[in-house]
Amino acid sequence: MNYKRFFIATLAIVIFALVWNGVVHLIILHEADSVLNTIGRPESQRNLYLSLIVTALLSMLFVWSYSHTAKQGDLHDGLRHGVFFGILAGTLVDLNQYILYPIPASLAFFWFIFGLIEFCIYGILVSKLYPIKDKAAA
Repeated sequence: MNYKRFFIATLAIVIFALVWNGVVHLIILHEADSVLNTIGRPESQRNLYLSLIVTALLSMLFVWSYSHTAKQGDLHDGLRHGVFFGILAGTLVDLNQYILYPIPASLAFFWFIFGLIEFCIYGILVSKLYPIKDKAAA
């Protein structure tokens, strides 16, 4: 495993995730996400550090799983991995949130779509920053 490339790819995904989720949830879906104010934790009780750790761990898992599943290490592998991860995360998170909490279906749908796009971009990033030309060298 190339630890330097692994770290760079992971860091790029973490930074992108923070920017992407800020834009999506604080700007684009801000009004739609406001329904969570009545069922979610107040901002003063949210754990920013834990959220950052989860983002970093998920990013590491994404890069690690890509490095073990990519066949050619090209853009197509990255996008396939992003689609797989996006559908998996959307099913585990967005669909479950819709099942458990009284949120509009449209909100869960937009979370799913934005999440799918996000993971596809992760795939593009990892395919460029963590190339798998020779599986033995990875």
